[in-house]
Amino acid sequence: MKKNFNKTPHFIFGLNNSIEIFKSNKINIQSIHLLKDGLAIKNKSMKFYLDDHKKICRIYDKNKFKKIFPSMRTQGIVIKFNFSLINQLPKFKNDNTCLLLPESIEDPQNLGQIIRTSECAGIDGMLISKNRSVGLTNTVLQVSQGAFLNLPLYNIGNINQTLNTLKKEGFWIIGVENSIDAVDWFDIDYKGKVVLVFGSEGKGIREKTIKNCDSLVTIPMLGSINSLNVSATVSAILFERNRQLQHNK
Repeated sequence: MKKNFNKTPHFIFGLNNSIEIFKSNKINIQSIHLLKDGLAIKNKSMKFYLDDHKKICRIYDKNKFKKIFPSMRTQGIVIKFNFSLINQLPKFKNDNTCLLLPESIEDPQNLGQIIRTSECAGIDGMLISKNRSVGLTNTVLQVSQGAFLNLPLYNIGNINQTLNTLKKEGFWIIGVENSIDAVDWFDIDYKGKVVLVFGSEGKGIREKTIKNCDSLVTIPMLGSINSLNVSATVSAILFERNRQLQHNK
């Protein structure tokens, strides 16, 4: 499986995100932009990494730095780096492989949170169709808080072709959708090889994709609002899966 990490330039900022970039061995850092006497330069934990990358560090005074990065809460550091999706799905051999497919997620904040939650829940990868989601914007990567470095992110073309291929490899496709045909989220078995499909709050999962799902599940609402934010829904489902896996040991 060839990893394609080095084609698309991105910017990320802040101490925590920058340290995650430095710690990763998957990233080609192009340049590091620093505010003179800023938090990053003064930070003891950051000094080791900055000393190791002196040749590509650029230091600016306050006026110049704010002119280049006017709207970011940078903590005095912005890193330019290359990162791209993985272009080929591997053969998944783990009997409890879990993949997540976000469909029609247009809010970069939501997609970033979904990546972060998915990595925390220990799933095996995320399927991203550039035509059916916001894609890997700088905001998505920023919000993920470094999770994108540790969660395999796969570039897929046609969603339903990909799902059919995975079905042939033994995957069970579960769509999370408000529907009269959906079962309660805690009444389904998430163990085994599964793909969990989530749609946006507004659009949900496309009808074409729903037809490719083996099961539909829903989280009933008890309040006056009829749906959770999609990142909250992802969290509930993924950690219910983890509960089932732990209970099965």
